Amino acid sequence: MFKKLFTILSFVSLTLILVPACAEQDADAETVKSTAQTEETSSALTGAEAATAEADGEQGSVMDLPVDFSSPEKVEESIEKVRQQAGDDAARDLSNALGYILAYDLSVGANKEKMYKKLDGRTPNAIIAKMKR
Repeated sequence: MFKKLFTILSFVSLTLILVPACAEQDADAETVKSTAQTEETSSALTGAEAATAEADGEQGSVMDLPVDFSSPEKVEESIEKVRQQAGDDAARDLSNALGYILAYDLSVGANKEKMYKKLDGRTPNAIIAKMKR
């Protein structure tokens, strides 16, 4: 009798604890999914705005202009250009994003040349957003 009562109380307690936890996890997953979709949309809009600004002859922010990853020297020049025009924080964010992608993106396999080829032509904002996903 006591064993049966203990089993029922344990089952009810676990159910009351785990159901809300699962609901929170589902809500968090939906939030992450909607945030990723929003970032992709904003990245696409930012790229379109940069293209429009270039077509109009206007100079956009350095964070919205494509980065040249054709050689390691060009990468350093691009990061330095970001540092000069957007500040040290933006350059540090870009460098951190590159390091993160190099370490955690399995498609590049910790190979800088593959990473440069994959990221060539992307904007610093798009690279930083890729790290945050």
